[in-house]
Amino acid sequence: MSAACAPRSTSRSTCLCCTPSGAPGTASMPRADLLKSTGFRTAVLFLSLFLVAAGLAGATAFFVIRDELVGRHQRAVADEFGFFTGLYAQSGESDLVETLQIHSRAVRNLDSIYLLRGPDGATMAGNIDFAGALPATGEASARALGLPGDYDYFIHSGQVGSMTMLVGASAEDLSEVEEVFFEGAFWAALLLTVVSLAGGAALSIRMNRRIAEIEDALEQVAAGNFETRIPGSGSGDDLDLIGQRIDNAVARLGAAVETNRQISSDIAHDLKTPMNRLRISIETALDRQAAGQPVEQDLADIDEESRTILATFDALLRIAQIEAGARKSRFAPVDLATVLASVTDFYEAHAEETGGRIETRIAPDLPAMEGDRELLTQLVANLLENAFRHAGTRPAIDCSVSAVDGDVVLRIADNGPGIPADERDKVLRRLYRLDKSRTPPGSGLGLAMVKAVADLHDARLALSDNDPGLAVTVTFPPHAIGGG
Repeated sequence: MSAACAPRSTSRSTCLCCTPSGAPGTASMPRADLLKSTGFRTAVLFLSLFLVAAGLAGATAFFVIRDELVGRHQRAVADEFGFFTGLYAQSGESDLVETLQIHSRAVRNLDSIYLLRGPDGATMAGNIDFAGALPATGEASARALGLPGDYDYFIHSGQVGSMTMLVGASAEDLSEVEEVFFEGAFWAALLLTVVSLAGGAALSIRMNRRIAEIEDALEQVAAGNFETRIPGSGSGDDLDLIGQRIDNAVARLGAAVETNRQISSDIAHDLKTPMNRLRISIETALDRQAAGQPVEQDLADIDEESRTILATFDALLRIAQIEAGARKSRFAPVDLATVLASVTDFYEAHAEETGGRIETRIAPDLPAMEGDRELLTQLVANLLENAFRHAGTRPAIDCSVSAVDGDVVLRIADNGPGIPADERDKVLRRLYRLDKSRTPPGSGLGLAMVKAVADLHDARLALSDNDPGLAVTVTFPPHAIGGG
């Protein structure tokens, strides 16, 4: 029985944790600089954004608290000024002067200030000696009032009868709040910056180490080592996912390279004989023509041999197109039972002519599949062709399609000599034929085409012993079934 497909490599995958970085003959990739690494730059960016956001939030909170404290001081000063003006209205000037003196003597460290001037500008009561014009109601610095200190006073000034009075309260507590706030904000920002930069550096070093492993892998792949694999961290993060995808891509690339190498080798080996036969036939025809002998039969042989070679190349091209996945765009719901029945009906006449039989069993209510009807027909036809070719003079071929554990299973078995267990993977390669089967006609591409179609439909292809003969099973998984 004939077929072919590129063999999978049996050598072990190379893990970068035990492989020297860099490969001979390849330029080493530049390592990521810490300050230029994505992780560190991301940490710095988020730190900057956080500091800006924290600064805006802190400034908003500070000004809200400061406005509240300023309002409280201003209301307290205004209330005290109102108290004194009320006292004057009720008790007169003497009680006002006496009460101001009592308040002035009770104050320590000039936390509150009082000043009462007569109509002539002379000081009548108070705890400050200020000869200038009284400032308007609001805030005034201690120096503007002739007082020591670098803070402000909240003052309320105005006329009380014919006199002028000033009442004020120190804003030193507000200055202390500002000092504490700014000092705390500075140390918090400094600590956050140090911790963030240290964390960003640690994260960047870790990321750079793993990126270096990926770079090493790509260097080895560039050197032709397609067994290279990227060691994962086990965390399942984005770099692990990227590593897995690179591993999958490298595995597919390695398989494609090995397939091309195998195809080249097989073509060079298996097409050498028919090409030599074609050359000999042409030379013989030329000699016979030169001798005046008829060459019709020679030309017919040349035509048949060239058609065989062209058919082989057409089959190779078709297999390559199928393996490239180009036909997936033509997938549509297809009933595998109908495909099997139509193909077996076509071959029943041939079976009767050879004294053989075809028995077909189709399970009821099989689900429709998503697939390429033409390729699935080709798959069944190739399996029947191989069965008839190797089943002997009285072929007995059993065909069935059934549902097993949610899968749709196609099985075709014959009563031929079968295939040894150690040859079953090999016959799926392109142009591979068993030594004992090289005399029957065939290109060695039948089962290779079957495997390509099965792979396109994500189906599992298995060859087993039919005792006697060969049984080929193609299992289509649920996701290849319509609605699955």
